[in-house]
Amino acid sequence: MIRFVEFEEQYISQMASLLAARHRDERQRFSFLHERFEDVNEAEKRLREEMSKSYMGGIVTLRDDNVIGYLLFEYRQDAIRGRTIYVGYPSFVIHEDEHPRLARLMYTEAGAEWVRNGYFEHVLDVPVGNDELILEMLEQSFHFEQRFAALSLERYRAQPGENSLVAMKELVGDEQSALRTMASWNSMHQAKAPAWQPITQEALDQELETFEAYEGKEGTRSWVAEQDGVPVAFHLYTPADARHAMTTPSQAAVLVQAATNIELRGQGIGKSIANHSFTQIKKAGYEYIMTDWYTANHLASYFWPKLGFRSYMIRMARTVDARIAWADGQ
Repeated sequence: MIRFVEFEEQYISQMASLLAARHRDERQRFSFLHERFEDVNEAEKRLREEMSKSYMGGIVTLRDDNVIGYLLFEYRQDAIRGRTIYVGYPSFVIHEDEHPRLARLMYTEAGAEWVRNGYFEHVLDVPVGNDELILEMLEQSFHFEQRFAALSLERYRAQPGENSLVAMKELVGDEQSALRTMASWNSMHQAKAPAWQPITQEALDQELETFEAYEGKEGTRSWVAEQDGVPVAFHLYTPADARHAMTTPSQAAVLVQAATNIELRGQGIGKSIANHSFTQIKKAGYEYIMTDWYTANHLASYFWPKLGFRSYMIRMARTVDARIAWADGQ
């Protein structure tokens, strides 16, 4: 007999043991993940970081007072999604000997409260190596939304097919503000088939805020590819954030944004700027580059893996029909 209880301090050491065991399994596939989280004490520190966030909740699954699974979740007010439940990378784990269907039961238990409180957007960050959990969530009507990936610069080799007509330029100081004029390029591409992602004012504002946040930030670097003196592509990098250390290797840079002018794609410009900027990032002492892309973006889903990026985490999402708040048949 299993039972679900709300998260309490007394369960955290057992939860940490589950997380450390899962991390050991993940590192069998992705050796760049930090080894230290295989240690239960380090895993516990990571869980405490999650639970210290302002609007967190959680449930724990017990069998005879032993923790066999847990689900931590954050209540968010997202600028685009609205009221959203977010479940982070370390926040949804079941014991390796348990049937993966336990994940459905836990989602059912917690999800009932989410929906009661008007949170119809549910988002999970799931390890790519956890095939069983991914399948269970797919069968609960979640879908793939975004992939997160890493590139080993030691293994990277320049890609053939560069465009010889473009010149590379690094933006420094106030020059970085030029990226704002290219902020809409990604949104314009995402609006096309098969992504069909609407270009809302909120999305455009969020793009601009991203660029403004990185202007002048220590360690941030950006390059543009120019053709006849006109920018036709850009890459924006920043040092990896230590808060995401569980999924980020040492000496890693994050490719925050990258885009090519939508009218000039397919001409080798993307390969040109990738080869140049990757080389510069490697010379700066970085060993890995981290990035992400929307799975419905078929060009990105093909381009980045072809360059050598390996996906280690996938974001899954589900939108519950809000009419269930009143259309319950009663």
